[in-house]
Amino acid sequence: MPRFLIVIVMLLVPHSLVAGERVSATNFYVLNQEDINVGGVVFWQQDNAGTFTVSEGPIEAGFVRCLGSGFDFDGGGICIYGTGPDTFTMRWKVIGFGMNRWHIIDATGKYAGMRGRGTTETRVKSKFLKLKHRISDWVGEIELPKRN
Repeated sequence: MPRFLIVIVMLLVPHSLVAGERVSATNFYVLNQEDINVGGVVFWQQDNAGTFTVSEGPIEAGFVRCLGSGFDFDGGGICIYGTGPDTFTMRWKVIGFGMNRWHIIDATGKYAGMRGRGTTETRVKSKFLKLKHRISDWVGEIELPKRN
């Protein structure tokens, strides 16, 4: 009887909830951030550009630009990956010091229809916090539509 219920549940789960392919990538960029102390909290805004490499997954390495803002550890933004007609954009939200949660909000060209989500960890501990260069490792799952 339990197998029968599992089959029924699997048939009812929409395709969009089926896990995608694992992705693992790393952003390398120069930190371009402005911090403004406002009433005991820090408002920050950033516009960082650089490159990214791919360790695992069906995407190609290339250019990345990340924009964001917030107060202290409450904020978020977007990262645009790629150039020209083939790009994808992830939206991210700060969940802790150097930690973000992301999901894909737009994709064009060969990435059109892409979906995905995951987490990012920026290497801000120890020596990296004082440097103007940042390295962010992101992992998750993405789905690309099947092309004919």
